[in-house]
Amino acid sequence: MRLYLVVPGVLLALAGLTFTLQGLGIVGPASSFMFQSTTWVEQGLAVFFLGLLLTFAGIWMGRAKKAG
Repeated sequence: MRLYLVVPGVLLALAGLTFTLQGLGIVGPASSFMFQSTTWVEQGLAVFFLGLLLTFAGIWMGRAKKAG
């Protein structure tokens, strides 16, 4: 496992999930500029999937090195 990819990937995925939930109006104060905004839903999903990609890349690279 490559921690230099996994740790930022998990943090990005959590941030993206938070942005998405705020954009959907599920979390956060109603006075926030992110609350119920489709822009933040789209951007949050993009950040979330980028975080997942980094996380899985870090795990995959670590397993590939052990196998080879």
